[in-house]
Amino acid sequence: MQPTIDSQSARDELYRRIGRNVVNFQYLEATLRSMVPMLYNKSTVKELQAHQNEVSPKQEKSTFGNLVSAYHDRLSRSKNVLNETVPDEVLAEPTVAYGFTIDVTPETAAQRKIALVNLVAERNRLIHEDLLNVDLKSREECEELSARLDEQYTRIRRHLDHFNSLRTNFQEMAAEFGRLLESDEFRALLSGECEDF
Repeated sequence: MQPTIDSQSARDELYRRIGRNVVNFQYLEATLRSMVPMLYNKSTVKELQAHQNEVSPKQEKSTFGNLVSAYHDRLSRSKNVLNETVPDEVLAEPTVAYGFTIDVTPETAAQRKIALVNLVAERNRLIHEDLLNVDLKSREECEELSARLDEQYTRIRRHLDHFNSLRTNFQEMAAEFGRLLESDEFRALLSGECEDF
């Protein structure tokens, strides 16, 4: 059966929506990949300066699902790192710890986590099932999947907007933190010349 002009038009629109969603899923994945290392850190000042903007090799190769897990894991661990104390005798050189927390109720945090995990499942279903099962010669099937992709796009954009806002704040904070680490005042504090910072 040859596709009709009607079904070709519906198929072309489906392809456009698939491309749009896949690109936005990739953008969301890249955003998470760049954010995960910034969520918390605890290291010496030298290590922090050397690795401040580095994405670990493990995260560089992580899947979207693994990045979502790492995001939530590091976000919850960042609360703990801020509350840890290390005895002075353990510290051989100046150590810096920072972490980011998002001040929401546990219910809201759980809802956001579930929504993001569900989005990962949707992405996997799109790539591994929906694209294989749709009859591209059927106008109805193309239009049905297109409608689902439009709904999915709305959810992707909501997450992208949220993470882009967080990432912008993280980058601004990291730049400010970098300026602090390079400042004369901070060097004076490290050398013991300054007691109050």
